[in-house]
Amino acid sequence: MDKFSNDFSNKSYNDLLNEYAGESLTSKVSGSHENNTEAVKHDAPKPNESRDIYTKRVDSQTPKRAVIETPKRTAPQNPPAPLRKAPPEKPSRDAFSGSRHSIDLRQIKSFDEEMNLSEKTSKPASANKNGDTMEFNKRKIASKAPVIEKVNSNQNPTGTKRRGKNKTAHSAKAANKKEAIINAFKVNKSIFIGLAVCLVISVVISVFLISCVNDVLAIGRNNETSIEVVLPNNADTKTAVSVLKDKGLIKNKLFCTVFIKAMGYNDDNYLPGVYYFTENMGIEKMIKRFKTSSTRGAIISITIPEGYTIDQIFERLEKNDVCTASALYKTIDEVDFSKEYDFIPGAEAADDCYHVLEGFFFPATYEFEQGADPATVVRTFLNAFKQQWTEEYAKKAEELGMSVSDIISLASVIEKEGANAKQFTQVSSVLHNRLNKSGLYPLLQCDSTRDYVTNTISARVMSKSELNKYICNYNTYECEGLPVGAICNPGTAAIEAALNPEMNNYYFFAHDKNQDIYLAETQEQHDANLRKIAQVNAQQ
Repeated sequence: MDKFSNDFSNKSYNDLLNEYAGESLTSKVSGSHENNTEAVKHDAPKPNESRDIYTKRVDSQTPKRAVIETPKRTAPQNPPAPLRKAPPEKPSRDAFSGSRHSIDLRQIKSFDEEMNLSEKTSKPASANKNGDTMEFNKRKIASKAPVIEKVNSNQNPTGTKRRGKNKTAHSAKAANKKEAIINAFKVNKSIFIGLAVCLVISVVISVFLISCVNDVLAIGRNNETSIEVVLPNNADTKTAVSVLKDKGLIKNKLFCTVFIKAMGYNDDNYLPGVYYFTENMGIEKMIKRFKTSSTRGAIISITIPEGYTIDQIFERLEKNDVCTASALYKTIDEVDFSKEYDFIPGAEAADDCYHVLEGFFFPATYEFEQGADPATVVRTFLNAFKQQWTEEYAKKAEELGMSVSDIISLASVIEKEGANAKQFTQVSSVLHNRLNKSGLYPLLQCDSTRDYVTNTISARVMSKSELNKYICNYNTYECEGLPVGAICNPGTAAIEAALNPEMNNYYFFAHDKNQDIYLAETQEQHDANLRKIAQVNAQQ
């Protein structure tokens, strides 16, 4: 049969037609169908015979052109359908009818066309034209078998997937995906870096803007802890913002400076001093506090008696919750108020004074805000003194050849030495007379100046060297003339007595326990007065 197939595959339709049908194929087809059937049955091979018998019968034919008798066929009821291409298959025995030489020519033609088409599309260029086309097609079909077997090998006999191979396939897929991502990053490296930089810049800008806004609104910041801030003299907006930045009350110095100027705050009118702020105030509230006083609590009325020292005044203010004494001390020690008030001694005198502002806290009744800024409290006292120091006072001090500080220092001694307004003028005359004759009476020798060092200064100054300095500067038994500063804060009566002393020739005075005064022109008279005072004190 293989040989028979080869003969068909190597011969064209016309060759087969001429060989098996002959030139008179049409004229001899008129045989009966029954004879053809008997011939086929007579010559048909037995079932147990090999298919090669059919091939031998074909090969045994003579090269003569034989007449192939084909059975008559009835005309089809319907026109035959067009021939369709079918996969190359071996011609079945049914393709032949009649005797061993009876062949369906249309089937032969169809088979020939299929072989030619398969040879054109699938036969390699290197194949021999006379080769076995059917064998090549078998090899081509066989080459697809491993692929099918490979696909089917991933399944168990029951049809379920094998876990091991699925896991391996999943790992391979993940590795391929990872490699694809890495390759994409390498290809688009510059784009990814640009996106990362943009993201970082966006985050930084967002954090900066939030911080700037929070410097103004102070959202979520601590509202309990007070932070001490010292604003120096001649401060402007830039200085004020820098101080707040150093204390951690704001985060963005440049933004706050621009914001404050945009809000219309000028660089002037900043009040130096010690302030206490909380983080939740915000930059605008703190700047406003630097410029003006603000209400922080209830109003407290406090009376400051004549002759009170600064230490006594600060103690009273602290007891009434106006301000802490430590904050007030820090304010008067670190802030130079002489830049604001021309009647206050400058920095050189301040180095020699225990409190350079002593004497300028005018005694009166004040209304302070509870929890007020210490700088505001100090300015309240200084403004009151400024109102009391009239042009008349300034003119009288000029006539006496004394400065404001000299008059206040003298008035503070008079305040401590005199028992009443009448004695103020008498004490003032004695002190003026001794000052006018400093050659004969270089020392004022007033007990109140000695007591100021012993009772007041020594309570806060622990350094012996510093205490000795104050003794030399304040104790009028040690220093010549007036002390370097006031020893208390005198009232109006004492100040007016210092400006308007009595006209007499007394150079000495003394008191008994009843506060009666004894005046003397000479040392002998003074000694006699001291004996009288001793007798009076002894009687009581």
